[in-house]
Amino acid sequence: MMFKGLRKWTGGEAVEVDTQVLTGVVRPGDTFTGQVVLRAVGKDVQVETVVLRAVAEYAHLDTGEAETDEIGCEYLDGPFVVPEGCEHRVRFSMRLPWETPITELAGQALGPLVRLRTLLEDEDAQDDADHDLIHVAALPLHETIMDAFAAAGWTFPSSRLVGERVPAADQIFDFHQSFTLAERGPTGGGPGDLEVVFLTNAVGCEVFVRSAAPEGRYWNDKPPARRFVAAHHDLDRVDRSAEIQRWIREIVHR
Repeated sequence: MMFKGLRKWTGGEAVEVDTQVLTGVVRPGDTFTGQVVLRAVGKDVQVETVVLRAVAEYAHLDTGEAETDEIGCEYLDGPFVVPEGCEHRVRFSMRLPWETPITELAGQALGPLVRLRTLLEDEDAQDDADHDLIHVAALPLHETIMDAFAAAGWTFPSSRLVGERVPAADQIFDFHQSFTLAERGPTGGGPGDLEVVFLTNAVGCEVFVRSAAPEGRYWNDKPPARRFVAAHHDLDRVDRSAEIQRWIREIVHR
């Protein structure tokens, strides 16, 4: 990004900040790299700490107002002085948790936003200096499951982050990502549109599947979900199309 001005809190001096994410696309569980470039304007500037916070953005279930949830944090080197008119570069690497929301699937932007916020911190205060989008691609396991749903007759129109935990699930964040799959050419006796939720970890995914209920606000207001498990190491050993057909039959019979 271009340099952004940040008015410091002591003495009125300013430091310009440019955070550069050098990894184009990252997946959940991966590490991305970059650098923070600081330039002092007007006088020497002492920076105590540079803080990087990765956050996910979603709408509050009740108010609809935008909320953020921190999914990662790194403290970079400090304190240091940036001489007037000079640049100081701080390199960084940050690992994303496995449960990080997906922002794109098969090159298609999904809608959810994951941002990297850069903050400068001293003894008295802290304030945002820069914001950058983090592009998070689907894991091969996600792609394989979604491809199998598509082959079974469900297209993928939308995804959103929901500010609610999945009940009785192993989960680290207070939100989950919901995918809505539209039934292509609906036929009688089928489950109709589907909602799919992935809770991903180092072993694989817990996959929750149920009939979609767009009018439902909270998890328990919607039809019961079936829980399935898929492992990363089974990617090439499981007939995923047959597996998805089994999942759909279970939803229908339930």
